[in-house]
Amino acid sequence: MYPGEKILSLEQMDEWVAAEKAAGRRIGFTCGSFDLLHAGHVQYLGAARDLCDRLMVAVNSDASVGRYKNPLRPIVGERERMYVVAGLAAVDVVTLMEDDRPLALLLRWKPDLYIKGGDYSEDGLRSAEAVRAYGGKVEVIRSRFETSSSKLVERIGALNGHAEPETAGAHSYNGLVLLDRDGTLIRNVPFLHDPAKMELLPGVIDGLLKLQAAGLRLAIVSNQQGIGLGYYTVQDFIAVNQRMLRELGASGVRISKIYFCPHSMAEQCSCRKPATGMIMRAMQDFGAAQEQTFLVGDSDDDMQAGKDAGCETVRVDEKGFGPAAERILALLQRASGNLKV
Repeated sequence: MYPGEKILSLEQMDEWVAAEKAAGRRIGFTCGSFDLLHAGHVQYLGAARDLCDRLMVAVNSDASVGRYKNPLRPIVGERERMYVVAGLAAVDVVTLMEDDRPLALLLRWKPDLYIKGGDYSEDGLRSAEAVRAYGGKVEVIRSRFETSSSKLVERIGALNGHAEPETAGAHSYNGLVLLDRDGTLIRNVPFLHDPAKMELLPGVIDGLLKLQAAGLRLAIVSNQQGIGLGYYTVQDFIAVNQRMLRELGASGVRISKIYFCPHSMAEQCSCRKPATGMIMRAMQDFGAAQEQTFLVGDSDDDMQAGKDAGCETVRVDEKGFGPAAERILALLQRASGNLKV
């Protein structure tokens, strides 16, 4: 049910109560401000609903909350508070309570149960005697949580009084290696979508560890037109990546980010290699200059994309990933002059 449909005026509530009583249902009533709804509220309202067939909730108006709590409260307006309470499955109907106390509403509808949550005692509820007088019963539900709206407000204030810690200094990196996936890191399986068929190619782990040890960040740039063609979903693609990352991570290889193009060849996009979209975005994200960026792939499209983006390109051939990694290290050493790798 749409939460708004549960919010009734007092007159509509009169009709609702009459109909429920005529049907012989046991009605429970509770009330409160419900400002900053929290786990304690949800627990107690759920427990209250277990005691009756129907649960009605009267939410204190903004004016009444300001009177009995604090002139600066509530934080959330009455309409929003009513809507949130109405969104709970345990609550059948919600109305607005203008008075500070529920006595007038209790006498108006004479629910079978008057239920309160928190640290009250039955004798401490000022309306309890009137409820018992018309034959109703009073129940108090203890919260299993220590939180409250007031405690949340205090915590927010305390947090707001603290300055956010500065970000730890970033590591210094010697460059960025952008890696094609299929045919470069893993065996090329057409339209791969089954994680069980993911297989790392020989030399990949050792080569990536060497690149990483030389101070290079590692990221993947991959064409995945099978998504655009409908052969598999983005979730399938991610599942394959998760298995790959688990195997790489178990050996200490850290892939910083995965960029992918989900478009088919028929779609016009700027990301599908040989276009440079993914490469340019990666360089911008990592703050890597062209001369600091290496693209490793196994196809003409990979090489063309890297060339057009101004990167150094290294092709993986039948000799495998190891020689390609050594080629990058040689290029890096030549550029740095004195970098020992």
